[in-house]
Amino acid sequence: MRDRLCGRERDRGDIAIEAVIVLPLLIALALVVIAGSRLSIAGQRTDAAAQAAARAASLARTPGAGNAAAQEAAEDSLASQQQGCTATDVAADTGGLAVPLGQVSSVTVTVSCTVPLGDLFFLGGGPGTRTVTSHFTSIVDAFRERG
Repeated sequence: MRDRLCGRERDRGDIAIEAVIVLPLLIALALVVIAGSRLSIAGQRTDAAAQAAARAASLARTPGAGNAAAQEAAEDSLASQQQGCTATDVAADTGGLAVPLGQVSSVTVTVSCTVPLGDLFFLGGGPGTRTVTSHFTSIVDAFRERG
């Protein structure tokens, strides 16, 4: 009888010790999964913004108008998808709009979105931000009038 009682007494604190060890690891794993998901979704939304910006720029008649159209289309796309970026950068290579009529050319747009991750941690620490970048190239119609 004494042996069984001693066995139960020894096992009584094991669950608390296991919880102290395992619980922080599970929380850390959950935060890593959430951060990865947030970056993956931001990447997809940035891809869509780059595609929309390149398409808008390729429809413009001048390189200056193409840059403005790319900037506006990228910002509109990110806003409509509710993508929170602490900083957004849109760089458009609109040199293809300056080529003579009849020549095939293209416009390339690069969209960068800085995604906040520090808010995942309760004490305000953490990795801070990550920048997601996407590129897209759109063909300019060879016979579209240019300015």
